[in-house]
Formats: sequence, C-alpha cells, structure tokens
Amino acid sequence: MKFSSLTERIAGDSVDAWDVHYRGMGRLEAGEDIILLSVGQESGEVTPAPIVDAAIKSLREGRHHYTSVEGTDRLRAAIAAKHQSLTGQKVGAGNCAVFNGAQNALFSVAQCLLESGDQVILSEPYYTTYPATVTASGAELISVPSRAEDRFQIDPDEIARRVTPQTRAILLNSPNNPTGAVYTRQQFEAVVDLCLKNQIWLISDEVYQEILPEKDRFSPASLNRAAEICITISSLSKSHRMTGWRLGWVVGPTSLIQHLSNLLMCMAYGMPTFIQDAAAAALESDHETAAIVRSSLGSRRRALVNALQDIDGIDLFSAEGGMFVVFDIRKLPISSQDFASKLLDRYDVAVLPCDGFGPSGTGLLRVSLCVPEQQLVVAAGRIVEYVESILAGPDKNTVDAE
Repeated sequence: MKFSSLTERIAGDSVDAWDVHYRGMGRLEAGEDIILLSVGQESGEVTPAPIVDAAIKSLREGRHHYTSVEGTDRLRAAIAAKHQSLTGQKVGAGNCAVFNGAQNALFSVAQCLLESGDQVILSEPYYTTYPATVTASGAELISVPSRAEDRFQIDPDEIARRVTPQTRAILLNSPNNPTGAVYTRQQFEAVVDLCLKNQIWLISDEVYQEILPEKDRFSPASLNRAAEICITISSLSKSHRMTGWRLGWVVGPTSLIQHLSNLLMCMAYGMPTFIQDAAAAALESDHETAAIVRSSLGSRRRALVNALQDIDGIDLFSAEGGMFVVFDIRKLPISSQDFASKLLDRYDVAVLPCDGFGPSGTGLLRVSLCVPEQQLVVAAGRIVEYVESILAGPDKNTVDAE
C-alpha cells in the first residue's frame, strides 16, 4: 500500500537521534540503574502542588467539557500578561492561542504560514524535531551553521545571505536547544530588520526564556517594529516543571490567531479545561518556580563542568541558557552516535547524540542537567572512564564486534 510523501519528511536523522534515549528510558523503566541525561526534564522534581491542586479542583467542579478551541479567556489573558511582563510587548487575549505543547504550537504555525515551494531559514544546531515540524507543510529547510569557535552564536549576515524570494520565515530558538546559546538584542534587531525588509515571518521559540537570568533575556517581540512579523512560541514545561501537562501557546498578530483557531477547530477542538485552569493558576500565582529551576540548573552545570573541563579529547560548551551542556568529541576516533550507544551499553549513562540536530551537530553530544547533582557527578566519572579508554587505544569491543 502507498503512503504519502509526508512520511518521508517526518522520518530520518531527527528521529534516529532518539534511539539511545528510548533504549535508556526502557532500561530505566525496567528497573535498571540508568542515569538518563538524554532529555530536558528534571527527573527528581514534580509540578508544584498548588498547580496540581488547581487541576484537581477544576476536575471536581466538572470543568472537563468542551471549551473555546483557541483556549479559555482566563488562560489567554494570563498568557498575554506573562508575555507582556517578559517582553514589554503590549498584547491581549486575542493575540494568544493555546496548544498541546510548544511542539504542537510550532507545527500549527508552520501549517498556517508555509506551503510547498516556500523556504524556512533555521540556525544549526537546531532542536531535532524542527526539520519534520516545518517541512511537513511541504516547505524547504535552509540551514545556517553556527560554529563552536563562535560559541554557537548566530551571524545575521549569514542569515541574510540565505534569503531568497521563496523565503517565508526565519525560525530562531534562544536560549538554543541544544547549545544553550543566548542571542543578543543586536542580533535580533538585525534579523527583525531583515524580516521587515523582505516581508518574512520571524518565529521565536522561547521555551527556555523564563529560566534565564533576567539580565540575559531578550525577545524580538520587545522591538515595537517587530509586532507585524514576530510570532512567539512558549510553554510551561521548563519554567513550571510541567512537561507532561502538554500546554504551550502562540503569541502573534490577531490575523494569525484566527487562522490558528480555524486549524484548531479541525485538529484538536481545544485543550482540556482542567489543564488550562492549572496553567492559568501557574501563570497568575507561581512566580518562584522558574527561579528555583534556574538555580538548580546552575548548580548542576557547575558540578558537571568542574568534573569534566580538563578531560583530554572533549571540549565543553556551557551557557546559562537551557538545560544542557554540549560535548564536542570530534577529536576522538568515534562518532557521536557510537559514543552515546556504547556509553549506554557499557556505563549505563544515556546522553543524546546531536547528529539529528543538523550537520553542525555531527560530533556533538547533548548532556542534560536534569538529574540530581550526585547522579551527575557519578555520570561524569563514567564518562571520564570511557573517554580515557578510547584515548588509551583501539576499542577492543568494537574490533571484536566488527
């Protein structure tokens, strides 16, 4: 039987990159002592109790029926208020739409903006699901590599050189996943001006924005002139420890929100009301969790870097943004995919190879900071042992296997 061409666009390296993670997670769920450093989710933490209580209260009050497809008025107003407090952009509930997570929000935006023949410019390394998310529409992905020697910062001039008459959007993620790179006001100003000049949409994925120190935050939505072309995507997954609640949103021009509402009508028919009530409570009342997450990540980041910074054969890239540290192992005689696979098989530590994060990710490994500090230190010791075994000579197990 025949399948659509979509099935090819949503497969490939971006999916294969997760193999080590799912093998590690399967072994962990089977009771094995696996240290899972392959996903951006704090394993030892739970959603704050007042948020959970708000969901329970909502359920008991019978708030489990259909609701407005683009989100409840209360939640959309809370999203608008949060967005305005973070960016300074004046928006209202009519500028917001609610989705089943930021991933679903981005997919929906791509469906409403892009079609076959269009091009989307994206900085590498990028989050592994981005290619399938944007090319499912039929659009073509145009990558702009960022470099380790530049600390993975974007170059607006290089982005400008990729613009063609077919360019419909530029997608940027700051803080970046996987590198943690945080883009500056000057970089965003240049990109915004480029978008305005060429009538290109700017999609800004800001799911890690709130766990940044306030002094380092900048959103292109903060620029008044960006209002007509800037679309902001965010969620509560990282800032409020709500990964499994699947609650994300889009903030953008009201014309886009109307199109997204039409898509939601035929795609999801609205999010569960009790989850929206919990999300509204989080946005209205929980002003501490993001700072707690930021502090915890900072402590773990320092512990991991201290344990690994002097190891021959690997270079570390650590930034204040995001939930990860990136290892560059291109000096070692092994691919990142093989390194991650053997680290799991022999040392019970799961990290994510960045091969599926674009060509710039080849030879990089994304290491999560989302387990308790003591576990991170144990994992670091195992990584050191494995790197030393590689540097000591040919990998006997690899030779035997071949």
